[in-house]
Amino acid sequence: MHQLVAALALVVALQYAVIAFGVVPVLARLALRQGRAVQAARWGAAAFFAGCAVTHVMIAVAALQETSAAPGHGVAVGGSGLTALWQHVLPHVAQVVGGGLFIAVAHHRLSLSIMTKTEARELHELEEHLRTVFDEAPAGVGLYALDPETVQLGRVLQVNPALCRLVGRDEQTLRETAYRDLLVHRTDWEDTRDALRELLTGREPSVELEQPYLHQDGHEFWAHVMISLTHDEAGQPLHCVVQVRDVTDDRHRESQLRHLAEHDSLTGVFNRHRFGAELDRMVATVHRYGETAALLVVDLDHFKFVNDTYGHATGDRLLHTVASVLSSRLRSTDVLGRLGGDEFGVLLPHTSEAGASALAQSLLQALRDEAHVQVMDRSVRAAASIGVSMISPTDAVVDADALLAQADIAMYEAKETGRDRVASADGAVHGTARMRARLSWSERVRDALDRGGFQLWEQPILDLATGRFDRSELLLRMVDADGSLVLPGHFLEVAERFGQVQGIDSWVFSRAIQLLELRHAAGDTRSVEINLSGASLTDEALIDRICHQVSGAAFDPSRLIVEVTETAAVGNTSLARTLASRLGDAGCRFALDDFGSGFGSFYYLKHLHFDGVKIDGEFVKDLPESSTDLVMLDAIVGMARGLGKEVTAEFVQNDATIALLRERGVGFAQGFHIARPHPVPEFEGRDTECLDEAAAPRPTVVAGSVSRD
Repeated sequence: MHQLVAALALVVALQYAVIAFGVVPVLARLALRQGRAVQAARWGAAAFFAGCAVTHVMIAVAALQETSAAPGHGVAVGGSGLTALWQHVLPHVAQVVGGGLFIAVAHHRLSLSIMTKTEARELHELEEHLRTVFDEAPAGVGLYALDPETVQLGRVLQVNPALCRLVGRDEQTLRETAYRDLLVHRTDWEDTRDALRELLTGREPSVELEQPYLHQDGHEFWAHVMISLTHDEAGQPLHCVVQVRDVTDDRHRESQLRHLAEHDSLTGVFNRHRFGAELDRMVATVHRYGETAALLVVDLDHFKFVNDTYGHATGDRLLHTVASVLSSRLRSTDVLGRLGGDEFGVLLPHTSEAGASALAQSLLQALRDEAHVQVMDRSVRAAASIGVSMISPTDAVVDADALLAQADIAMYEAKETGRDRVASADGAVHGTARMRARLSWSERVRDALDRGGFQLWEQPILDLATGRFDRSELLLRMVDADGSLVLPGHFLEVAERFGQVQGIDSWVFSRAIQLLELRHAAGDTRSVEINLSGASLTDEALIDRICHQVSGAAFDPSRLIVEVTETAAVGNTSLARTLASRLGDAGCRFALDDFGSGFGSFYYLKHLHFDGVKIDGEFVKDLPESSTDLVMLDAIVGMARGLGKEVTAEFVQNDATIALLRERGVGFAQGFHIARPHPVPEFEGRDTECLDEAAAPRPTVVAGSVSRD
């Protein structure tokens, strides 16, 4: 019996020893945080189980010696007091102290808990899932040790395969590579440390950067980096998680989009928007450093003749050639931009008036000698008129728009004095009557925009099938400071040259929508036509505003018909196509005005979504006497009806023309013979009273064939 007890005691002692020196250290190493609490728990547990092991060894020895029996085990253990002390008391003291320390620390600091087999399996599955996500993540992820005091990233604890691929290093090499060695520039590492400092304040959960990274093979790539921290149960920073994504292609696409937004797609030079920004910077530089600069406006002579005679493709080739010739004659510090159509702008920093004039003359000569394109056996050449405006720190003109206006006016002076020459916007030029007139019209347009000095009139349009007026065209009038009425022919060209026409278009659209809402509330279902200038085709903000206003209106949006002249649409086909598509999506209708006046009208119709055409008055006003006009009319009507589009004829001057139009299948007619323009009744009393045409008669019945709703 004593031998059996001794054997069992030795087995238990061996088990305690295994737990003390084998299991406990392993559990300690499994802890996520290696700190004093873990070490204290480890040594406490080791002491506890080691004490248990020694106790049971003594019990086994005593049993074998048959000298005494241990209480509770059926074995007596005896000896002197000193022997009993080291055999029984000290081991049990070690058990009590070590076990208490282990239990206390484990309970309060390690949050140990007993899990069921199901919970353990679920935890294991979760860990495997997270490991899979980590390993298969498309973005590179690295877990770094963190020293909050020195704000340094320490050794790499974990990396996923994606990060290895991004930087071209295997996991072991990456573990031995400091984070700062992955960056191209030292300043990038300082930016990273600044981000870590921001994170350590606790104000942000993560920080994002874009930094150039260095691949193992030496090439650089741009990376989007998101840095965040992990924390322990007490909320203290524990590790740093770095997520890396290659954004080189994204930045390249952004660069391409930025280039497209800032450059003219045809010539490759700056567009008007970017050129204006460069001009603003130039003005600021001149006034800051006291140096002079020059602004040149280059406008091609007789370019419309080139488009009308040889086609827009030839005109585009000539514009591209002109841009190349101008670029070849400029310094790297000079700025070239296309302001629109056949007009270019040139900025010359650090240039005197004499230097600017000399360069302008050399540009003219270069265009004469080099700017030409071949069309079969003919050479189409370019010539230009150039206006020069100096930018001086002592000049009272500091506004970029005003400087462009000065140079533009000088360019017109060059055209009106013979073309193919240079004119300067100096005091002598400003003194001419023509210059004063243009400046005056620009100022009057600006004043009308500021004080609400425009009026809407309307001209009813006859439905030839029903004899009813179911729509009208809105016409613009400007009320001058003295109360007189000014027709658009006097100011629209100037407004376009000075960049004011978009403001006018915006005002007209707003008033048209207001008119349709008023008529909708009154039960009036007539449609209205409004004209959009070619310059507004490029104004995305204006188009956005139009579509937004229409989408929020109460009336049927198909009652708003937007007209663009055919020449403007042909000159900006892609923009016109976009406008037509967006208007169609908003429910509005789109029509081509002055149809037949441009080159290649029928060709461009296949590229545009439109709802109707308005035949140019040149083909209508002499219709009863002109067989040629009749042939043209039949061709346009046949094309439009074949495509299911509406046809309107303008400039109708007599009953014979009305009869011919109805006979030939034209749907609508417009002209002074049918109904003269008059102020919009809904706005009378709200706009400034017009003095000219105010007494014009209201729509009248024509030969019994016209009625009103």
